[in-house]
Amino acid sequence: MKMIQRSTRKSGHSVITTLPPDVLQQLNLNLGDSIEYVIKGGHVEIRKAAEKEDDFLATVNAVMDDYTVALEGLVSR
Repeated sequence: MKMIQRSTRKSGHSVITTLPPDVLQQLNLNLGDSIEYVIKGGHVEIRKAAEKEDDFLATVNAVMDDYTVALEGLVSR
């Protein structure tokens, strides 16, 4: 296990910190990527957020799978 310490600072109305290169690499993060904070049992887990496009496409595919017969029926009207 590796421990890395960072300080916080104020930016506008927010408190911010930086992510060290080792953390960026471990999470496969690039500039502009979104992250999620998962709070559980007194600890906070940081992870790369799923791409919105991936979430949307997964939802569309699930709906298409669930309603294939109904959608095909609408097309043939």
